[in-house]
Amino acid sequence: MWNAFERNRARAYAIAFNALVSMNDWMKALDLLRNGRNEVSTPFEIPKRGTRIGVGFWGAGRGWLTHHLVLDNGLVSNYQIVTPSTINASPRDPWDSLGAYEEAVMNTPLLETFAAPEKFKGIDVLRTIRSFDPCMPCTTHIFAGDRVISREVNTCACGAED
Repeated sequence: MWNAFERNRARAYAIAFNALVSMNDWMKALDLLRNGRNEVSTPFEIPKRGTRIGVGFWGAGRGWLTHHLVLDNGLVSNYQIVTPSTINASPRDPWDSLGAYEEAVMNTPLLETFAAPEKFKGIDVLRTIRSFDPCMPCTTHIFAGDRVISREVNTCACGAED
């Protein structure tokens, strides 16, 4: 079952896996250098005529980061970056599917103890969101019936400094 714990475990596994891949790539690069292959770039010239459209994707720690570019006669006419947070925190799509954060907090067990409803801080919900993106719970609003729990903090979102 995917939950905050499993996302953090997957992130730890990814660090070890990426370190291994990086080490293998480093060894290949050293081997190429030893054999006299030292080209470090491919010459590139910006197209000066016509309209060109380009996109780049990068797998970041929080998800996919995309860059979108429109080049018009050698000049950038439009450039847009779509961050993983934008994708993960998205509202429902046209097919009524939930965004990643919204889907993750649905049916999240609330283990927080509180004496009265107004003492509820939403720590379990914040931890779930933080498992995707450590910075996102710094401003999180939780709708709890007729009241809004708003957490705007600059340090720990777990309430440790309260």
